[in-house]
Amino acid sequence: METANGIVLVPGALPTERVEIELGSSKRGAARGVLTRILRAAPGRREPACADALRCGGCPLMIANTEVQRQIKLGFLRDACRGLPGSDTTDIDWITSPAELGYRRRTRLAWHGSSIGYRQFHSKRINDIAECIVLARPLRDAWTQVRACLAPSLRGEGEIHLQLTDADHVLVDLRAEHDQSPNLFEACEALSRSPAIAGVSLRTGETGHAASWGETQVRLLRAAGGSLEGPAGAFSQANDAVNAKLVEAVIELAEPEGRRVLELHSGIGNFTVRLAELAKTLVAVEQDPQAVRACQDNLERRGLRARVTVGDANHPPKGKYEVIVLDPPRQGAKALFERSDLLPGPKRIVYVSCDTATLARDLRIATAKGYRIERAIGLDMFPQTAHLESLVLLVHA
Repeated sequence: METANGIVLVPGALPTERVEIELGSSKRGAARGVLTRILRAAPGRREPACADALRCGGCPLMIANTEVQRQIKLGFLRDACRGLPGSDTTDIDWITSPAELGYRRRTRLAWHGSSIGYRQFHSKRINDIAECIVLARPLRDAWTQVRACLAPSLRGEGEIHLQLTDADHVLVDLRAEHDQSPNLFEACEALSRSPAIAGVSLRTGETGHAASWGETQVRLLRAAGGSLEGPAGAFSQANDAVNAKLVEAVIELAEPEGRRVLELHSGIGNFTVRLAELAKTLVAVEQDPQAVRACQDNLERRGLRARVTVGDANHPPKGKYEVIVLDPPRQGAKALFERSDLLPGPKRIVYVSCDTATLARDLRIATAKGYRIERAIGLDMFPQTAHLESLVLLVHA
């Protein structure tokens, strides 16, 4: 929000609104304010569907309707591409989520003592809330079971990861910062016997060794049929319906048919399986050895072949690649794009990003090497939040 004191970040305020604020402290060079009163509301403002939305901070855009959320997020991607070669002739496409609520297939909770919930925005304080309505129903039910079964036995601090496996079962993964009592181990075993819980694991900070009860592998159902299997801690997208559209969009932009393809940050094979079906050759790089083994198994079950290797995605195996597909973490791929021995080289780069700030930085590096933006797509992987999944196609003449 623009004020007489410059740009001030004000949680709870929407574009075009006129509000009263109290100026707070500055962090990382940005001033922050506290919303005290709305003088003129934006046309798209609405009452949040969750009573805890304002104090939780996990869904800051729940106060806005779908169109306002879309415009805000498209603005992030426009800013990332602005002024770069190809951006002035490229329209940004949008892929919406079929569900605004009940879409998330995984979540990360925190606990302090017996309090379980999400951490407050820009704080380590925990909001002990009853349920989260953006979670898929099995996760919401599991949250209730976790609270009832485990909360009385928890000590100190830690995190609880809930992840959907199959269509309606949940994996529960506890990561404790302190040693835990025998009562918690007994409670975990009891929780694992619940029909809706596929398995429970508990790792303490003292030993680092995980005790487990029931299943420890996740099974991700695919829209086209079949599934991907992997360790419970492996990365997976949070919205199955949007992820299915993301996979097909990646294939469309990559045009891998008959080409030599390099995939970076391949995980357990979210894109790898489809790329292997079409590419002339495929080399996939992933730093997690467990994810690599899972990816290899997912390919073998389908009778597909690819070279899947454990390694640093910034230093992939040498080769004459025609296409690169990459899906890096939030830190982006600065070191990769700065390499002169790899880029320029491949004619097409398909970049999947979960952070438009690092995306913008990497696009500047790539376009300085002769690439231009040919397609850009925003995907609403996380409705109600300010997070955006982006997909950009870079081509080299």
